Amino acid sequence: MNTDEQLESIVQQFLHAIPYCRILGMVPEQTSSKGVVISMPFNEELEANPGSGIIHSGAITSLMDSAFGMAACIALPEYETCPTIDLRIDHLGLPDPFKPVRCFAEAYRVTKTVAFTRGVAYQDDRDEPFAHGVGTFMRTGRTLSDMAKELAK
Repeated sequence: MNTDEQLESIVQQFLHAIPYCRILGMVPEQTSSKGVVISMPFNEELEANPGSGIIHSGAITSLMDSAFGMAACIALPEYETCPTIDLRIDHLGLPDPFKPVRCFAEAYRVTKTVAFTRGVAYQDDRDEPFAHGVGTFMRTGRTLSDMAKELAK
Protein backbone atom coordinates (compact mmCIF):
# COMPACT_ATOMS: atom_id res chain seq x y z
CA MET A 1 0.00 0.00 0.00
CA ASN A 2 1.22 3.48 -0.82
CA THR A 3 1.82 6.06 1.90
CA ASP A 4 -0.22 9.27 1.88
CA GLU A 5 2.92 11.09 0.68
CA GLN A 6 3.23 8.70 -2.29
CA LEU A 7 -0.48 9.12 -3.05
CA GLU A 8 -0.09 12.91 -3.02
CA SER A 9 2.81 12.59 -5.45
CA ILE A 10 0.73 10.42 -7.79
CA VAL A 11 -2.12 12.95 -7.74
CA GLN A 12 0.29 15.84 -8.41
CA GLN A 13 1.80 13.94 -11.36
CA PHE A 14 -1.69 13.15 -12.70
CA LEU A 15 -2.77 16.80 -12.56
CA HIS A 16 0.48 17.97 -14.14
CA ALA A 17 0.40 15.37 -16.94
CA ILE A 18 -3.09 16.18 -18.21
CA PRO A 19 -3.18 19.57 -19.96
CA TYR A 20 -6.85 20.32 -19.34
CA CYS A 21 -6.37 19.75 -15.58
CA ARG A 22 -3.72 22.48 -15.61
CA ILE A 23 -5.80 24.78 -17.83
CA LEU A 24 -8.84 24.42 -15.55
CA GLY A 25 -6.66 25.13 -12.50
CA MET A 26 -7.36 21.87 -10.67
CA VAL A 27 -5.56 21.59 -7.34
CA PRO A 28 -5.42 18.69 -4.87
CA GLU A 29 -6.78 19.59 -1.43
CA GLN A 30 -6.77 16.17 0.26
CA THR A 31 -5.29 12.83 -0.71
CA SER A 32 -5.45 9.60 1.25
CA SER A 33 -6.18 5.93 0.72
CA LYS A 34 -9.85 6.82 1.33
CA GLY A 35 -10.06 9.17 -1.65
CA VAL A 36 -9.22 12.59 -3.02
CA VAL A 37 -10.60 16.11 -2.91
CA ILE A 38 -9.74 18.21 -5.95
CA SER A 39 -10.73 21.86 -6.28
CA MET A 40 -11.20 24.08 -9.30
CA PRO A 41 -11.32 27.88 -8.95
CA PHE A 42 -13.99 30.07 -10.47
CA ASN A 43 -12.85 31.39 -13.84
CA GLU A 44 -15.05 33.64 -15.95
CA GLU A 45 -13.90 31.75 -19.07
CA LEU A 46 -15.72 28.69 -17.67
CA GLU A 47 -19.06 30.42 -17.10
CA ALA A 48 -22.15 28.75 -18.49
CA ASN A 49 -23.56 32.18 -19.39
CA PRO A 50 -21.30 35.25 -19.35
CA GLY A 51 -21.80 37.25 -16.17
CA SER A 52 -23.74 34.51 -14.38
CA GLY A 53 -20.82 33.35 -12.24
CA ILE A 54 -21.98 29.74 -12.68
CA ILE A 55 -19.27 27.30 -13.78
CA HIS A 56 -20.35 25.38 -16.90
CA SER A 57 -21.43 21.78 -16.32
CA GLY A 58 -18.81 20.61 -18.84
CA ALA A 59 -16.02 21.97 -16.64
CA ILE A 60 -17.62 20.32 -13.59
CA THR A 61 -17.83 17.03 -15.51
CA SER A 62 -14.12 17.34 -16.34
CA LEU A 63 -13.33 17.95 -12.67
CA MET A 64 -15.36 14.93 -11.58
CA ASP A 65 -13.95 12.63 -14.28
CA SER A 66 -10.41 13.63 -13.30
CA ALA A 67 -11.03 13.21 -9.57
CA PHE A 68 -12.70 9.84 -10.13
CA GLY A 69 -9.75 8.74 -12.29
CA MET A 70 -7.30 9.80 -9.60
CA ALA A 71 -9.28 7.90 -6.98
CA ALA A 72 -9.12 4.81 -9.20
CA CYS A 73 -5.35 5.16 -9.66
CA ILE A 74 -4.50 5.65 -5.99
CA ALA A 75 -6.63 2.65 -4.98
CA LEU A 76 -4.26 0.34 -6.88
CA PRO A 77 -1.13 -1.25 -5.39
CA GLU A 78 0.97 0.43 -8.11
CA TYR A 79 0.00 3.32 -10.37
CA GLU A 80 -1.59 2.21 -13.66
CA THR A 81 -3.11 4.24 -16.43
CA CYS A 82 -6.88 3.90 -16.06
CA PRO A 83 -8.96 5.36 -18.89
CA THR A 84 -12.63 6.13 -18.29
CA ILE A 85 -15.05 3.42 -19.41
CA ASP A 86 -18.26 5.04 -18.19
CA LEU A 87 -19.20 8.18 -16.31
CA ARG A 88 -22.59 9.19 -14.96
CA ILE A 89 -23.20 12.52 -13.30
CA ASP A 90 -26.48 13.72 -11.85
CA HIS A 91 -26.69 17.48 -11.44
CA LEU A 92 -28.80 18.16 -8.35
CA GLY A 93 -28.68 21.94 -8.59
CA LEU A 94 -26.41 24.82 -9.50
CA PRO A 95 -23.22 25.73 -7.71
CA ASP A 96 -23.14 29.13 -6.03
CA PRO A 97 -21.88 31.81 -8.42
CA PHE A 98 -18.31 33.10 -8.44
CA LYS A 99 -17.06 30.42 -6.03
CA PRO A 100 -14.62 27.52 -6.48
CA VAL A 101 -15.96 23.98 -6.72
CA ARG A 102 -14.60 20.78 -5.21
CA CYS A 103 -14.97 17.11 -5.93
CA PHE A 104 -14.57 14.29 -3.44
CA ALA A 105 -13.97 10.93 -5.13
CA GLU A 106 -13.33 7.42 -3.86
CA ALA A 107 -12.81 4.00 -5.37
CA TYR A 108 -15.26 1.68 -3.67
CA ARG A 109 -14.41 -1.50 -5.54
CA VAL A 110 -11.42 -2.65 -7.58
CA THR A 111 -11.29 -5.85 -9.63
CA LYS A 112 -8.53 -7.25 -11.85
CA THR A 113 -9.87 -5.28 -14.81
CA VAL A 114 -12.04 -2.40 -13.55
CA ALA A 115 -12.04 0.23 -10.79
CA PHE A 116 -15.43 1.53 -9.64
CA THR A 117 -15.61 5.07 -8.27
CA ARG A 118 -18.15 7.48 -6.84
CA GLY A 119 -18.18 10.99 -5.55
CA VAL A 120 -19.78 14.39 -5.20
CA ALA A 121 -19.21 17.93 -6.41
CA TYR A 122 -19.75 20.60 -3.77
CA GLN A 123 -18.54 23.97 -2.63
CA ASP A 124 -18.38 24.45 1.14
CA ASP A 125 -20.00 21.32 2.58
CA ARG A 126 -19.51 17.83 1.18
CA ASP A 127 -22.89 16.89 2.66
CA GLU A 128 -24.57 19.47 0.41
CA PRO A 129 -23.49 18.45 -3.10
CA PHE A 130 -24.78 20.08 -6.25
CA ALA A 131 -23.82 16.98 -8.29
CA HIS A 132 -22.99 13.36 -7.64
CA GLY A 133 -21.76 10.61 -9.88
CA VAL A 134 -20.19 7.25 -10.49
CA GLY A 135 -17.44 6.20 -12.86
CA THR A 136 -15.80 3.01 -14.05
CA PHE A 137 -12.18 2.90 -15.15
CA MET A 138 -10.31 0.21 -17.07
CA ARG A 139 -7.16 -1.19 -15.53
CA THR A 140 -4.57 -1.36 -18.29
CA GLY A 141 -1.74 -2.90 -16.31
CA ARG A 142 0.59 -0.19 -17.71
CA THR A 143 2.60 1.06 -14.75
CA LEU A 144 4.93 4.04 -14.50
CA SER A 145 7.85 1.60 -14.79
CA ASP A 146 6.42 0.25 -18.06
CA MET A 147 5.95 3.75 -19.43
CA ALA A 148 9.51 4.75 -18.48
CA LYS A 149 10.87 1.67 -20.28
CA GLU A 150 8.86 2.53 -23.40
CA LEU A 151 10.14 6.10 -23.38
CA ALA A 152 13.74 4.89 -22.99
CA LYS A 153 13.55 2.89 -26.23
